[in-house]
Amino acid sequence: MPPRWTHITINVSDLNRSVDFYTNVCGLSVVRDRRAEGRHNVWLGPAPADGEDPTFVLVMIQAEVTTRLDHFGFQCESRAAVDRIAGLARAEDILVEPATDIGGIVGYFTAIRDPDGHIIEFTFGQPLKGLS
Repeated sequence: MPPRWTHITINVSDLNRSVDFYTNVCGLSVVRDRRAEGRHNVWLGPAPADGEDPTFVLVMIQAEVTTRLDHFGFQCESRAAVDRIAGLARAEDILVEPATDIGGIVGYFTAIRDPDGHIIEFTFGQPLKGLS
């Protein structure tokens, strides 16, 4: 069996603010909160079924943010969902790319910034299953 992709880890400057952003805007759930163990990290991902382990997680560690990744991609269920996120981002002044349809394998998308400047892309129509 080939290796499985299981997580991405990023540094965040304010763990609570980033947890709020990724749960409220990106729809992720806290799947492991290690702050109770005295650690400064939280694991987020699609909510696993009861008794199941998460399939893929975003691990956030509170530390100085010295580099940013290019972007995270999230698939939305509709163009309206992309539009809703773009509107929220415009109101919060974190919009990077307005909702645009460029067709092909990219489809309809918008891009916004998280609290530390990482870019988050929300799409509709990309031919990718993603994690749910």
